[in-house]
Amino acid sequence: MNLKTRLPVVVPMVLALLLLPGAIRGEPRQVVRLGVDDFPPYISRDQPGYGILARIITESFALAGLEVRYSFMPWNRALLYTEEGEHLEGTPGWFSTPQREETFFVSDPIVEDCQAFFHLRERPFSWETVEDLKGLVIGATRGYDYGEAFMEAWEEGTLEIEWVSRDIYNFRKLLFGRIDLFPMNTLAGYSLLGEHFSAEEVGRVAHHHTPLRSQHLHLLLSRTPGENRLLLEHFNRGLGELKRSGRYAELLSEAGIPPACPHRDRKGSTRP
Repeated sequence: MNLKTRLPVVVPMVLALLLLPGAIRGEPRQVVRLGVDDFPPYISRDQPGYGILARIITESFALAGLEVRYSFMPWNRALLYTEEGEHLEGTPGWFSTPQREETFFVSDPIVEDCQAFFHLRERPFSWETVEDLKGLVIGATRGYDYGEAFMEAWEEGTLEIEWVSRDIYNFRKLLFGRIDLFPMNTLAGYSLLGEHFSAEEVGRVAHHHTPLRSQHLHLLLSRTPGENRLLLEHFNRGLGELKRSGRYAELLSEAGIPPACPHRDRKGSTRP
């Protein structure tokens, strides 16, 4: 093929490339791949924008001209893929711990997470320290961080804990009486209950006022490759812009998420 016959094909292709986002700057539009699992109302494949946490993350990256692609998978796999850095750039919805700060790039705080013990109404209990939980069978979800005191008590044999791979399995075990307690974010817990269980079953469940812990959720990004540090800077800058503009508060309000964990009187159990 000679030059005259090739030009009509080449010119439209060049024009199309120039119209791509970032092409003028010589930078292709990057897609940020994040691994998630259902954690309503924060992350949910059935909610607009995949839930409030995903919406905040998507809009934060969008301010830097970056797209986000969410892949649903078990949380443990999302964490592993993020650490490897081949299939995912990151995974959102995690607490910051010294170990994770060594393994991942950890974002600024996104939303606050309030964890409490769910239990059956017909099995009330009270607690102030982990010592008060002796003799109770506690359900937990693999890959979650429940705090240093909780984990140390389990490792020392003070607490009896049964581990499963999904939160919903723990709620099933709770309703069947196979476990006594299940610690989880209260908003996410009741959202999950309402989505998968009958009104009668949901009515049997309550949570204790005394929180297990209150911490912020973060986005974890792989340290492989090291260029993800730039993604972290883009995200943190975008998140800051969302908060300063009032858009962050607007998103929380639309989702019915309080800006901070509500006060608890530490006297008993309740439902939101």
